[in-house]
Amino acid sequence: MSHPLARRLILGIAFSALGTGLTMPFLYVYLSQARGIPTQTVGFIFAWMGIVSFIAAPFGGTLIDRFGPRPIMLAGLVVEAITTYLIGHVSTVGQAVVVATLVCLGTVGLYPATTAMLTRLVPEDERQRAYGIQFMLMNAGFGIGGIVSSVIIDVTSIASFQLLYLIDALSYVGYIIVVLTLPRSAGSLASVTDATAPDEAPADGGWREVLADRTMLRFVLVSIVVVTFGYAQMEAGFTAYATQTGGVPANRLGWAYAANTGVIVLGQLVALRFIGGRSRSRLLAAAAALWSFSWVVIALSGRVDQTAAVVCAIVGLGLFGVGETLWAPVAPAVVNDLAPEHLRGRYNSFQSMVWTVAGVIGPASAGLLLGNQQAGWWVVAVVGGTALAALMFLELHRHLTPDQDGRADIASGVAAH
Repeated sequence: MSHPLARRLILGIAFSALGTGLTMPFLYVYLSQARGIPTQTVGFIFAWMGIVSFIAAPFGGTLIDRFGPRPIMLAGLVVEAITTYLIGHVSTVGQAVVVATLVCLGTVGLYPATTAMLTRLVPEDERQRAYGIQFMLMNAGFGIGGIVSSVIIDVTSIASFQLLYLIDALSYVGYIIVVLTLPRSAGSLASVTDATAPDEAPADGGWREVLADRTMLRFVLVSIVVVTFGYAQMEAGFTAYATQTGGVPANRLGWAYAANTGVIVLGQLVALRFIGGRSRSRLLAAAAALWSFSWVVIALSGRVDQTAAVVCAIVGLGLFGVGETLWAPVAPAVVNDLAPEHLRGRYNSFQSMVWTVAGVIGPASAGLLLGNQQAGWWVVAVVGGTALAALMFLELHRHLTPDQDGRADIASGVAAH
């Protein structure tokens, strides 16, 4: 990336991801085992977090468009630093609900604001690369954090969890310092419109204008389908199927997740060289098709012996990682090419709601099917759902302009020669 501020921002993101990697897999275990909160109640808390995130997301987008991404990022990071530390000190259900609510309010504008700022800091032809590098470094942080946490964590020791949450909180402080070093105007609407025609800036149509964009609505719909049957199944669905149906030992699941992270970290730069100038809708269709195939491989773990089942789990999540290297740089590029400058915060918030909706539907559907010994139907759902999404992305192709679909790069490249 040519812009030094973008490199600085991504460095802060990676530093924060290191802390998040320490705690991300353990909230459920911490609340249910270390704090003794009943598992059903913990499930309610997670569902409540999804509801809060869904309700608050539109407000986050509006605030980003009104005040710019930098102040929203700073506010969110301060809330996250405080609440992450407080998670380590909750001792009652009421405290857990309050802190979980505040965590959601802190994060609701953070990802859309970060994406909006990164989009405005880099030239349009570097956006996909910026998103891909961001994703790669985040996964590297998650992976390193996960390794460190496996050494520190002791489910019988509340102090070990408190140490993890303290380190995570400090990683947010590091990110705050990075954002504070950015100019106040960094990523603001004025920073990208002053040089053009500020007096002719379009009126802010708000969410009505976003919802009137039928292409964006189509993209959000297919994103919900692919994330529900893809990403949202990686923890609850995959874990339950691999251990219960496939007989994969729980302590071997880490190998599969390590394979997934390794493929992303090692393969993202290769993928970035491959995707340049190619149709984004077809790349997303390829990602969905890869996820569908990865579920087929994982499903085979239920038909083979334990050793082969472990191999299926590792290879399956590795293949899933290949799809992620296509999805991560391309999906936000589509959203931000669809978004008018003055609505960039709302468009990114709208796309972030995909993860909230899928994060509720995905685990709930997995629990319903796998909890009732319907593993076969779960396989049909995840394989079929991601395959359907691949077809939907192919259909989306005709609704995107060459610029939005990334095809303009091909034409410009030919013209240049």
